[in-house]
This record gives sequence, structure tokens and C-alpha cells, in this order.
Amino acid sequence: MSSANPHFLLVDDHALFRTGLGMMLSQNWPGAKVTQATTLTQARAALQHEQPDLILLDVHLPDGHSLMDLPSLRELAPACPVLAMSAEVNGTQILQAREAGVTGFLPKVASASEVLEAVRSALRGQMSYAAVPYDVLTQAGGGQASAPAAMEVAEAPPSLSDRQLNILRYLGRGTPNKAIARQMGMHENEVRAEVSWLTEWLGATSREQAHAEAVARGLLVP
Repeated sequence: MSSANPHFLLVDDHALFRTGLGMMLSQNWPGAKVTQATTLTQARAALQHEQPDLILLDVHLPDGHSLMDLPSLRELAPACPVLAMSAEVNGTQILQAREAGVTGFLPKVASASEVLEAVRSALRGQMSYAAVPYDVLTQAGGGQASAPAAMEVAEAPPSLSDRQLNILRYLGRGTPNKAIARQMGMHENEVRAEVSWLTEWLGATSREQAHAEAVARGLLVP
């Protein structure tokens, strides 16, 4: 497929997050094909039949650690860029990602705009660590900020945006996505993607639990 109609292989075992990200990709690339897999085994099976333009790969999967098992995917798709994703971001993982040769690393707390920019950069073959905290990159580089020039490094650790916090407040009130979108001037699919993103990052299994977890962590005032 062309860059205007890319083929994505989305590998993540968290259904809400996977669905939200898939919707975001389809909304921003209307002609795209999005193949979904929940395990490394399913990803390898998909790659035996088709070659995507970009693999979005969760680091922690039920049947393995993606960065350690990446060579098995590389054998099937040697030229395909890989964008690693994780709810946990630390120097060890970034170093593993670099050593594995992934195109970029995307924290799951990243905003929708950061996600889309990371995907666009990866499709262009450019390194994309834009939402990774500067201090984590420094730690991974052995004490020096050795990121390639193409990387855009954030100045501070990732945190929830005002928009994400507002969405969480609406979730605590039981407000449906359509009403949230209307109140915040957003597209309903964008709200749905943000809700899925937040639910995954907070380790929640429902909208209500996501709000409760945000309060418990001190991100929201009860």
C-alpha cells in the first residue's frame, strides 16, 4: 500500500486500547488496512500472509517480550518499521528498543497528536521517540543525550494533558462519549480513542475504574 493508504499490523492484547488505536488509525488514514493481533504467535501468522507498512507492537504480550522476540518478526518482515508501545517507560526498555533496532518507542500515555506524529514519522522511516521523557533517553544513552537527530525529545516526563484529565472527570460522572465530544468540541471517535488510551494506561477494565484509579493516584481531586 502507499503512504496514503498504509497497512498497519497492530499487536496488543488489551482489547480497549487496541480498538481505540485501531479507530484512530482508520480515522486519520481512511484508506488504511488495520490487521489486529493479540499475541506474538498471531502476529507471526499474519506476517506469513501479508507485509504491512508499519508494525505497532506492544512490548508485553501474553506469549513473550516483544523486544526480545523481535528477531522472529524481523525474519518475516525484514524491511518493515516497528513502533514499540508500552505503558511502562524506563531506560532499560529504551536501550533494549534501540539495540533491537525498532524505529520508535511510544509511551501509552502519549496524547493522540503524539501518537499520530509518531506513526507518521515511522511510516517515513524516521526515528520516533518524541513522547519519551528526556531523562529516560539520557539514562538509556549511558548518561548522555545521544538520541539521533531525527528524534524529538520531550523536556519532561509524560503526564496527563488537561484534555485527558477533563475526559476522566466526565467518566466519573458517567457521561457517554457522544456528550463528552459535544462538550469538549471533539470528534466522538477521538474521545473513544482517548478513553481507551486512558483505561489502558491506568490499568483499568472500565470507564468507572479508570476514573477511580486516577483519583487514587492523585491525578484528580475527588
